[in-house]
Amino acid sequence: MSKLTPKPKGKGLEIKTFKGQSGQTYLVIKTLGGGFHVFAETEAKEAAEDCNGHGKNTRQKWESIW
Repeated sequence: MSKLTPKPKGKGLEIKTFKGQSGQTYLVIKTLGGGFHVFAETEAKEAAEDCNGHGKNTRQKWESIW
């Protein structure tokens, strides 16, 4: 009989979204160490263009960057 080993666990990051009083949506990541990292929602097309993405549509713009 083979010995069972526990599956590896991730880094324990927790991710939640919150809507601010201004209407802005935030993606918040909490680390195992208790740190918080916040990302503000933006239009994917605008973000791709800001990052010099090229293409006719949003997907093509992000593919050119990725």
